[in-house]
Amino acid sequence: MRKFTLILVALLVITGLAFSQFTKPVWVPVDGNSLKPMPIQVKVLSQSAKEIKLELCVPGYFESKVQVEDQECLGLHIPQAARIMERGFPELPLFTKPVQVREDCGEMTLKVIEQEFVEFKLKAPVMPSKGHFTRNIPESAVRYEFGPIYQEDVFWPKEVFKVGEHFMMRDMSGTCLKVLPISVNHVQMKMNVLKRAVVSISCQGSARMMSASKKSNRKPSKTFHKMYRDFAGYEESVATASSTREGEDAALPPETNKKLVVVVPADFESLIGEWLNWKRQNGYSVTVKKITSADTATSIKAYLQGLYNDVNTRFGYVVLFGDASYNSNFEVAQPMPTFKGSYESAASDRVYVRLAGNDNYPDAFISRISGDATTIPAQLAKIINYEKGASGAWLNQGITIASNQGSPTDLVRAGWLINGGGTDQKVPVVAGGLKGYGYTSFTEIYDPSASASAVTNAVNKGASIICYIGHGSSTSWGSSGFSVTNVNALTNGSMVPVIFSVACVNGDFVKTGTCFAEAWLRKANGGAVAFEGASTNEAWVPPCDKQAASINAIIKKTHSTFGAVEMVGLYAGLQNWGDVNNGQGNQMAEQCNLFGDCTTLLRTKQPTTIQLTSARGLDNNVIFNVVSEDRAVEEATVTIYSEDFAVQVTGDTDETGAVNLTLPSYEGTLYYTVVGQDLTPIIHQPLE
Repeated sequence: MRKFTLILVALLVITGLAFSQFTKPVWVPVDGNSLKPMPIQVKVLSQSAKEIKLELCVPGYFESKVQVEDQECLGLHIPQAARIMERGFPELPLFTKPVQVREDCGEMTLKVIEQEFVEFKLKAPVMPSKGHFTRNIPESAVRYEFGPIYQEDVFWPKEVFKVGEHFMMRDMSGTCLKVLPISVNHVQMKMNVLKRAVVSISCQGSARMMSASKKSNRKPSKTFHKMYRDFAGYEESVATASSTREGEDAALPPETNKKLVVVVPADFESLIGEWLNWKRQNGYSVTVKKITSADTATSIKAYLQGLYNDVNTRFGYVVLFGDASYNSNFEVAQPMPTFKGSYESAASDRVYVRLAGNDNYPDAFISRISGDATTIPAQLAKIINYEKGASGAWLNQGITIASNQGSPTDLVRAGWLINGGGTDQKVPVVAGGLKGYGYTSFTEIYDPSASASAVTNAVNKGASIICYIGHGSSTSWGSSGFSVTNVNALTNGSMVPVIFSVACVNGDFVKTGTCFAEAWLRKANGGAVAFEGASTNEAWVPPCDKQAASINAIIKKTHSTFGAVEMVGLYAGLQNWGDVNNGQGNQMAEQCNLFGDCTTLLRTKQPTTIQLTSARGLDNNVIFNVVSEDRAVEEATVTIYSEDFAVQVTGDTDETGAVNLTLPSYEGTLYYTVVGQDLTPIIHQPLE
């Protein structure tokens, strides 16, 4: 103990160098029985209108030796748990669990009913955290510090359980339960590990926050329902979600989130007609809002809020058209303004869709097709061609580009995306990764040998996805030096990828003439079809969890549109890294913008051919059956429409591949289009 204290004092005076080395983690079961690594288990014991009671069990934790300069330390981690990242404090596991609560929940009370701990001897001090800092600062330049807590005879952290702020996530009213399962005392060299606990969260008092929209008893759409499944208590309530509430009409049919609002400057409206019709053929009900130079971000949001508040016009997607030329007041930037986020005043389109409740959770998907009259048409043509006809072996190929910095290094994290895994990451990638999902090959371009020419060659060869993790600027990727100039010289034609970029300011569309993300979209006959990038400097760790969660959504095939896949990652970031204004999760939510069309169906495999059959019913209805490769296709969208779209009837196939559409009286010719993820669409066929 005396040796550690002397070393510690020295480190407090002269901080440890940033360099550290890790040994392979060893699993330590808390109860001696859980020999297989497992995340914290959460079980709903009971649930009522006012209270939910949860049981938490901690099977164990990972322990590794970490050499911080000349001091041996411990690294502690629990699968699917984040970490407390307060500079100078021990880096300990932080577990969060979203919990469903009543929408009119007033004050929330957390009560610990039972708790059981197991005491362990600390073999060495727990490594300190460097804290959160952004990627424009090299990780190696930040030194480790052992703060005063290492000399205090107390167990830290003191509070094991916390409950977060109440939030609305579209139709879901929730909060986040936060659990700090390991506390340490470096004077006694002991740690207490939570083994089991029972806690309750109850709602009391008057409502302090209500949704701005009139709630209906409509079941949530499939898209959002899938995002609610991780909420404790949700599955128990979903069966009764359609039951009639007091003072309301009978149950409404399930919501369709395929309502699209297009916000477009009047000067650009004539450019988007073909794309609008294609979206309608895909089953979207489209509302077009023309704006002028008199409109501001605030007035546009007020319009969106009005639509959202009405259950009949509540939308799922928003696409903004136009750039935001630099203005210190983003809300009046022309021709398409944006907002300044609350965390760091980042240019943030996401604020437009914070529509339910007074919180930082977006309630619809949003993206921007940035450009002018000369660059927008090529972008729209690229999107239409991609959705209509993307095919070829290139769809099974991917690219990862990463730096060799960080802890774990960015290239290690990139490897997890490809092959699965990531015990050192809050969001581990599904076993098998993208290769297990079906990608046949990845071009891996990593520092120190990454180059712009390597990226050019890989993109021109063809890839459907690019994942970047590293440094960046408003016009380039730091790892490889690939820049706007290189984007403009690409010759990848119709082989256009979707890009998820963990980097600083790749999406700085307000302060940069043509930022890196915009260049990829504006590149005619090549470039990319979609790009997710940040308008400010990203942090080192949380964006990697966001990226991993989005990749998991692709691997699990839970979501198919660009907007929904990205939102899965964003929600994970908010819940795990802080959803309040000064939370790291909120920084990420506000700075990350989507360039392209958020309704785009991602192509991640060679499309298969549809075998379609249809039959007329007795009540002017048509039953379609969608099969591909001798298997029924679920969630394929079938839309019947007239040439002018005065008639539009749409629906998604069920698990048997069937959908039943009822037609209105119409004397003219009707057509149908069938689309679905990784399907070769059937387009504009006359209905017999």
